[in-house]
Amino acid sequence: MPAPIDELTLTKYLGAKKIDYKTTEVVAGGLTNYVFRITDSKGKTCIVKHAGPFAAFSNGAFKLPDERMEFEVTAIQEVLRVMPSEIPVRVPNICEYDRDCRVLIMTDAGRETLKAAYGRQDTNVIEIGRSLGQWLAKLHALTQNTHIRDDGNRNGRRLCRYAYENLAEVAEKYGLGVEYAKFVNQRYGSLLQTDNECMCMGDFWPGNVLLDEKNDNSLTVVDWEICRRGCGATDVGQFAAEAYLLDRLRGGKGLLDSFLDGYKTTKGSEGIPVGADRQFIKRVAVHMGVHLGYWPAIVTWADAQETKAIIVLGYELMKRGDAEDMNWLRDNMLQALFRS
Repeated sequence: MPAPIDELTLTKYLGAKKIDYKTTEVVAGGLTNYVFRITDSKGKTCIVKHAGPFAAFSNGAFKLPDERMEFEVTAIQEVLRVMPSEIPVRVPNICEYDRDCRVLIMTDAGRETLKAAYGRQDTNVIEIGRSLGQWLAKLHALTQNTHIRDDGNRNGRRLCRYAYENLAEVAEKYGLGVEYAKFVNQRYGSLLQTDNECMCMGDFWPGNVLLDEKNDNSLTVVDWEICRRGCGATDVGQFAAEAYLLDRLRGGKGLLDSFLDGYKTTKGSEGIPVGADRQFIKRVAVHMGVHLGYWPAIVTWADAQETKAIIVLGYELMKRGDAEDMNWLRDNMLQALFRS
């Protein structure tokens, strides 16, 4: 049976599986997988996602184990099992999973990401940020004993270290200290291989949060294939970095502060006072700094001058986090984690 890598092979796959459909379309924006939206004869839509043995964007050059789809299925099933329903954040429901072809069919969570919706005047960014922080804190608290297959997703850990391992290249380009970048990878990047506190989403950022077309405050978190056993601070740090970029460059709507406040408040209600946990804040700061110190050089957010300023700030954040300079972190980017 042909694996769906374009609309032609998708229609052949759907026909062979006797799956009802009327129209198909490619879902843009994905890099590693082939993703489609299909509409059935009753007008209902769903998402078809196929994981091949390499990243979809690379034409076979960037190899990835196709078992990543197994981790996505495992993660979605676990989140559906453990997470409470009172927070308006969810994951897709699984309609069908074809293990042999690595094809996952899921409910359609919408067309607009939080990153895209951030710029709309009517998007309630503060409420969304708070809900996502609350939800993430619950995820970390409720999955401390969650088993994620046999190795906790070794490939997911490798991919999450990508920015750390390539940080020195950006450091050299911007004259920011290659040896320090190597130190950060050695000291903190290596921890990603052994962290084992809870289930981490692995790629938690506004581009993986979809808004319901009828209710912007109803959110769905997608793309779970690099979920792993890890340290929750890395999920927080990644989202915080992307929230900071949106706030700085797309309108200053308070996504970073509301997200961190939602996380801190909820984790505190679980008996873990975030503001007193120096090691947690340290890891958030370093991971956030690595993200800001690497990805803006790869993905265009701003002009050259602004990009360099953000990357320099990322290095400052790494250094302040590594030094456990809580006063600087409290007075600058992570204020919300210290509020009583």
